[in-house]
Amino acid sequence: MSKVLSYRLLVLLLLFLSVVIGVWSFLKLPIDTFPDPTPVQVVIYTETPGLSAEETEILVTRPIESVLAGIKNVDLVRSVSLPGLSYVTAFFKEGTDVYLARNLVAQKLPEAQAQIPQGYVPRMGPNTSGLGNVLFYALIDQKGNYSLEDLKTIEMWKVKPLIKSVDGVEEISQWGPERAYLVKINPDAMVFYGITLMDVISSLEEYNQIAGGGFMVSPYGDLVVRGLGRVRSIEEFENIPVKKSEGVPVKLGQIATVVPSELPNRRGAFTLNGEEVQGNIVLKRVSTNTMELVEELRRKIDDIQKILPDGIKIEVLYDQAYLTKKALSTVEKALLEGIVLVSVAITLYLWNIRTALLVVLSIPLTMLYTFIFMKQAGMSGNLMSLGGLAIGVGLFADATVVVVENIYRHMSESREKHKFSLVVDSVREVMRPVIFAVGIIAVVFLPIFTLESVEGKYYKPLAITIIFALFSSLLVAFLFMPVLSYYLLKGGKEETYLFGKIREGYIKLLEKAFKVRWVLMGITLASFIFSVFLLSRVGTEFAPQLEEGALLIKSFLNPNVSLDEAKRVARLVESTALEYPEVVRTFSNIGRAEVGEPEDVNYIETFIMLKPMSEWRSFKSREEFVNLLREKLRDIPGVELSFTQPIQMRIDELLSGVKSTVAIKVFGDDLQKINQIAYKIENIVKNTRGAVDVETEAQSGKLQLRIIPKMEELKRYNLTTADLMQLVSYALGGREVGYFQQETILFPVVIGLSKKDLETLKNLPLLLKDGSIVNLSQVAHLQIAEGFQKIRRENGIRFALVQSNLSGRDLGGFVKELKEKISKEIKLPPGYFIAFGGQFENQERAMKRLSIAVPLAVLLIFVLLYLNYNSLRDALIVILNVPFATIGGVFALYISGYNLSVPSAIGFIAVFGIATLNGVVLISYIRSLLENGYNLREAVLTGAGRRLRPILITATAASLGLLPILFTSDIGSEIQKPLAVVVIGGIFTSTLLTLVILPLVYEKFGKILPDK
Repeated sequence: MSKVLSYRLLVLLLLFLSVVIGVWSFLKLPIDTFPDPTPVQVVIYTETPGLSAEETEILVTRPIESVLAGIKNVDLVRSVSLPGLSYVTAFFKEGTDVYLARNLVAQKLPEAQAQIPQGYVPRMGPNTSGLGNVLFYALIDQKGNYSLEDLKTIEMWKVKPLIKSVDGVEEISQWGPERAYLVKINPDAMVFYGITLMDVISSLEEYNQIAGGGFMVSPYGDLVVRGLGRVRSIEEFENIPVKKSEGVPVKLGQIATVVPSELPNRRGAFTLNGEEVQGNIVLKRVSTNTMELVEELRRKIDDIQKILPDGIKIEVLYDQAYLTKKALSTVEKALLEGIVLVSVAITLYLWNIRTALLVVLSIPLTMLYTFIFMKQAGMSGNLMSLGGLAIGVGLFADATVVVVENIYRHMSESREKHKFSLVVDSVREVMRPVIFAVGIIAVVFLPIFTLESVEGKYYKPLAITIIFALFSSLLVAFLFMPVLSYYLLKGGKEETYLFGKIREGYIKLLEKAFKVRWVLMGITLASFIFSVFLLSRVGTEFAPQLEEGALLIKSFLNPNVSLDEAKRVARLVESTALEYPEVVRTFSNIGRAEVGEPEDVNYIETFIMLKPMSEWRSFKSREEFVNLLREKLRDIPGVELSFTQPIQMRIDELLSGVKSTVAIKVFGDDLQKINQIAYKIENIVKNTRGAVDVETEAQSGKLQLRIIPKMEELKRYNLTTADLMQLVSYALGGREVGYFQQETILFPVVIGLSKKDLETLKNLPLLLKDGSIVNLSQVAHLQIAEGFQKIRRENGIRFALVQSNLSGRDLGGFVKELKEKISKEIKLPPGYFIAFGGQFENQERAMKRLSIAVPLAVLLIFVLLYLNYNSLRDALIVILNVPFATIGGVFALYISGYNLSVPSAIGFIAVFGIATLNGVVLISYIRSLLENGYNLREAVLTGAGRRLRPILITATAASLGLLPILFTSDIGSEIQKPLAVVVIGGIFTSTLLTLVILPLVYEKFGKILPDK
């Protein structure tokens, strides 16, 4: 310490530089709403046009699952098989580098490719996160000059490349019809001219080609040889000769029409305020900062707008930065208000402008150092990490309070002593106990590091930030404060007249308390027992829902609805929401985009953007608005609705792969059986209090048109199965047969029927080699039968899914009741089992971990106390203060109506730390008085009186630091409120216990328990 003061000018220079670096770190700190809870995952999707869900599962999904399951560090493989799409996700162990994971998967893709049929190519999905949908935008034609196909073309070839050039953009999901040229064949005309489908395919391929001829030296110079055989117009297409009939060529236009149209088999759409538009979703790359990316995207969109054709506007519909700004604004405001309140309180307690100034100054200095550590650790500023600062703002000045107060006391008592040695001795006197006390608080937060999965990624940044700040507070207290005290502090009156009177009153109260010791201790024990009872009556949940300022409605339709019908439902939902003036806009994505989610057109997500909460008049809360919409939309036939929020839905999906609060998975081999069991469970869930938006995912019931060859008839007419499947693939499936080039853009050319209905298909003529004709129904059975819409698998086992949200009830109690009902009413066949997922799974895992880790942390603290005091007696008395400190937290939690969640559990952990700190401060001082010859009663009374101010400063500062969070209703406060309630309630009782009960216990049992 003497060296610190000897080089005090250098220390002041270091202080100045560290402030500059701290401010720079704060300004450059990445900003996000949440720590990204996405597990390390790699998605493999395979388009399987023409295949049913069952065929997709058997031919594509299972081989890919088998390959991925064998990759190092893969923990879990989930898959969804749909008609036309296989979607497989491999989840890796935490800590695996995502780029290593993608590299391992890329190495295995050829092995997977070799096991699936030719023509189906597995591709790696974008390297994005579960919260990667950072910005939604649409191309709007304001003058009516462009079709949706035109807008999609502009998006694909002009807008998308420029937006993808922004660093951090991984992919763009594009919605809307894609331009294609459709060759609509007339089967009757083909029969008339004796033309087969292969004739048409061959002619389109042979008359629409280009070739490279290398280079040629000529008198004109070195020439590039090009063969330009591309068709340049629809007229040229129609003039392509298909076949000669009696020496006269039959042109394509005689048997077909070529028209600009959309690419067939589209499985999604995007609507805005009831009208279909060309919509897009920007997906951010993993570990990209959301705020910076959105700001850069908005600048890029402004630049792109300038080069778009007249009348086309890029309209940004939603971005996550809005929520991030609002949520962090709430935390920053609460943090600033907390600092002000804490500073005022400290000033009033110390009542010396110089000491108060130094203590108050330590808070922003501590935070600046914390920002430096956060920046170097690659952390982002978010609700959790900055929330950690809000929680601990009252603790960060503790070390400085002790150091500065001790220096000031010595200056006041020893005015003749040299200032240099006085400061050095004062700091040395408190260094060991202060470092020990702050270390104890850091140990208290260690259990948070045992959390894993989503909850670990959520709450570890909070604990890391607090520990960074505690370490920073020691740095400030022992490096800068001695130097600043040397220059700024002068001796004076140690305490004010008012606080002297408070101290006297406290000592008298304590003396009276000695007389009713057993009564007070009995009341304390009874209060603790009653608080344990109350805790058993408190509900449980994973975490409170963050109010996002937006609503999301999920619509589940019959598996057999068409895209047009789905658009009609989306229009109805949007128009209903727009009836309320609080709604700014609505938009929906139906089914899936080209690189989208594993959904079909029977699934709709409708986003409802709301005005700020202060402008709501038709309803007072989101829950009330949800109930109004639920009532208005409940009568839409064949539609099941579920209400949530955009980011909340993504988080739910990250928890268990489904988009709801509670997920019940029924595992088994037989798809029919697991779906039957799922529907039985659905009825149980619907009859359980608190369940809303209950829905069993429609996996079965998808109608299929099965074209099954009549083998004997094929043989009779000298046809093969390949001839028949070729007809199905090209004429019905819309396979591409080439490209039509317009300027620099290639549009696909596809073959289709001029009329596509069941009767036309039955009568579809096939030309035989001898020139005769048969209808399709003569050589094949055309059957309509039920198949499967979606097949889910987890680690190779199929499962059916029941989903539910909650209203007016705690999650833990709901799931407990549900489990009891299901176990009584459902008898599972051998080999079948049920698993619960969603938020409950994470809440249960987090609480289980904390129930083990917190007692271990308390045991560690006890060991540290014993080693510090070398006394079992003193260590035991201090540690007994910890469980009793929770009394106020439990009462506050019960009265406030909040559930026991991970944030409130962290609040109890913080109370443990504060209670231990105050216990250490008091007992350490009493011990020092005993060593100086005081008797036990005198040491207890004197020690309690002298430690009254630092204990009150700690308690008041910690409470006032959280008070702004408790009384705000701004976006983002919902996550921190349960924590603040527990801490403030816990501090009240823990301070009372420390100042009254702890001295009574120490005075009574201090001599009975022998030292070890």
